[in-house]
Amino acid sequence: MTRVPSEMEIDAYVDGQLDLEGRFAVEDYLRGHPELAARVMGDLGVRNALRLLARDKRAVPGEQARLMQRLQPRKPRWRRWMPAGGMAAAAMLAGVLVVDMREPPGYVDYALTSHRVAQMRATMASQVEMPQFDAREIEASTAIALPSVPSGWRITDVQLFPTGKGPALLVAVRTRGGDSLSLFALRDRTGAPERPDAIREGAQSVAYWRRGDMSYALVGDAEPGAIDATAEALVRSWS
Repeated sequence: MTRVPSEMEIDAYVDGQLDLEGRFAVEDYLRGHPELAARVMGDLGVRNALRLLARDKRAVPGEQARLMQRLQPRKPRWRRWMPAGGMAAAAMLAGVLVVDMREPPGYVDYALTSHRVAQMRATMASQVEMPQFDAREIEASTAIALPSVPSGWRITDVQLFPTGKGPALLVAVRTRGGDSLSLFALRDRTGAPERPDAIREGAQSVAYWRRGDMSYALVGDAEPGAIDATAEALVRSWS
């Protein structure tokens, strides 16, 4: 029986990041699933268009522009992290592809790092987790405003982390469904969007957004679409 490739494996196939064995496994599955194969071919078309535009500074002919418009990525509200070369190519597609390719704000790196540190703490007997959380005390001491988490979430750890913009707060939680997430908050008016946007970085996904002078991030192991949806629900609950 042919193994079903994960979304992460399909994304890696489109990005050219699989080894020969991995590519064969994906292609073997696609041969028997024409609808998925057509979707993957569309994503490959977008990737190749980006490469071509990165090498060719001429204006995009109308017919090619219409073709690329039909090949828009299937996940317009979140994206995999793109290296600098990919960002340069994406900039040349402004007005052609309806997809946000902006670089995430710098505090996202802090959010990812603090999440991974919290995961390490959870497995170390010598590192005692601190689930106590007094939002008023934290805001009085740090000026960090963190609305309450959903009632179905259990706080497992609370830590302050230093950043270049001052202290940041990490609240590690376990959701009603058993997922381990971390909510990161920093008082800094960053360039984050007011609605959550999400990227994939290694083994984790992170959704980030801004609310006034506060910047937030939600980090977890799920795919970016799932983290983005959870962050959207969280923001709505804070309204």
